[in-house]
Amino acid sequence: MISRRIIGQAKKDATINPPTKAQKVLSLKASLHPFTLLEISHLDIDAIAEDLSKRLEQAPQLLKNAPIVIQLPSTPIPLESAFKLLTCLVDLQFIPVGLRCGAENQGLSKALNLPLFNESSTSKNKEKNKPQPAKLIRQAVRSGQQVVNPNGDIVILGNVGQGAEVLASGSIHIHGTLYGRALAGFQGDTSATISCQKLQAELLSIGGQYQVSEDLDHSHWQKTCYIHMQDGRLILQSV
Repeated sequence: MISRRIIGQAKKDATINPPTKAQKVLSLKASLHPFTLLEISHLDIDAIAEDLSKRLEQAPQLLKNAPIVIQLPSTPIPLESAFKLLTCLVDLQFIPVGLRCGAENQGLSKALNLPLFNESSTSKNKEKNKPQPAKLIRQAVRSGQQVVNPNGDIVILGNVGQGAEVLASGSIHIHGTLYGRALAGFQGDTSATISCQKLQAELLSIGGQYQVSEDLDHSHWQKTCYIHMQDGRLILQSV
């Protein structure tokens, strides 16, 4: 049995030492997390699974557990088929985070509990027309580091190490050796370019089209390179 003396002392202590102000448990901050966009031209689950499995073998570090936005085709998709697609992607260890689609499929957003990532053409054009200064990095980008510019180009005065990642909505210019990954035009700008003093890249990407080191033309290896898009594919030119 708890004595009255102890209870009385506890009340006294509570009066002398009132509870401190509650600590802040969370905060919301704007943050940039570029997502991979999965563009589906027609819904063939088996073909999608086979294609993505091959890509996972080629670039597991880039794609395994990658958050993806699913761009659905313009034809109406039955809910059952949409669920099968979602299950397929989760089984392959992708993380679906949203949908991009036309009005005919927007009802799937609520059913699948995924937000819509559709962009208005007005905001796109405003952002495109607004000039932004390049982001200048005056040292090497080391393994595990990530440099991002969502509003323009990136210029790096040094090497980009293995395991490092550079992402720009515009072009990427590296005054050193590119050992890591360079993703230019990651918001869909296919006019973006990549240049580096010496090419030994793990991955190159422009406007979402990418090539891993195994797929690169090694005649350009360890040379000064300029990379751009032409007819939907990456073109490498070396000096």
